Amino acid sequence: MTSFQSIIIKTQDDLELNMRQYGNVQNSSKSLIITHGYGEHQGYYGEFADFFSENDFLVFTYDLRSHGLSEGRRGDVADFRFFLDDLRKIIAYTREISLDNKIYLFGHSLGGSIVLNFLLRFPDFEIKKAIVSSPWLKLAFDPPIFKLALAKLGKLLFPSLVIKGELNIADLSRDNEFVEKFDKDTLTYDKISSRYYFSIRDAGLYALKNASGLQTPVLISHGDDDKVTSYEASLQFCKDSGAKFKSWDGGYKHVVFSENDKMDIFNYYLGYLSTI
Repeated sequence: MTSFQSIIIKTQDDLELNMRQYGNVQNSSKSLIITHGYGEHQGYYGEFADFFSENDFLVFTYDLRSHGLSEGRRGDVADFRFFLDDLRKIIAYTREISLDNKIYLFGHSLGGSIVLNFLLRFPDFEIKKAIVSSPWLKLAFDPPIFKLALAKLGKLLFPSLVIKGELNIADLSRDNEFVEKFDKDTLTYDKISSRYYFSIRDAGLYALKNASGLQTPVLISHGDDDKVTSYEASLQFCKDSGAKFKSWDGGYKHVVFSENDKMDIFNYYLGYLSTI
């Protein structure tokens, strides 16, 4: 893995976000910002970042608030808008150190919803293109009715109380090594507060409702056997927005770029970002 530079970014509400920079400003004309998914962290994107930095991108990854090495209570984010504010700060930092670089975004799962919501709500940010992987627009399953009822009650009475989520880690990837690593990783988690859950759900519904307002070129990439986030919701978003849809067929699960043929997927993503 290529070496990276560690950076600390302060949020508007004074939390510290842990960020990494791959590549050299002098050797690139394009910047790629990677936003990871729920419960994971930027450490899962090292190989991804290496690939793009070796292909003339200046790459930035970061741990979302309440994730990885960033500050914030695990499993509890009070409002989705904090993610959008944080991404604005990341983009501002990127532009500060590489003024002439074109900016590209990548987001996976929750990170995909963050990217899509950002593009819909802030269309004037001059983002060149974006790739969104398995976005959390809707879940691929219905949470148990009793848990949903408890979450609704909890939103009123105990909004920051965290409970165990419904993630089955075997649904993440067909790569057993990846699943085992995720299971043993002390920086990953599967817990969520009621206000955090409903803020993510509502952001996904907002994106679907307002898809026709998308102005930035976007590729949505989704595995055909994703049991975590809804493949059908991604298709619907593309139909309504005009975004390009790439289906990975043959039993691909939630983290399509974790599998043995990941280099083929990386190259497909690179091809999309490299075309006008």
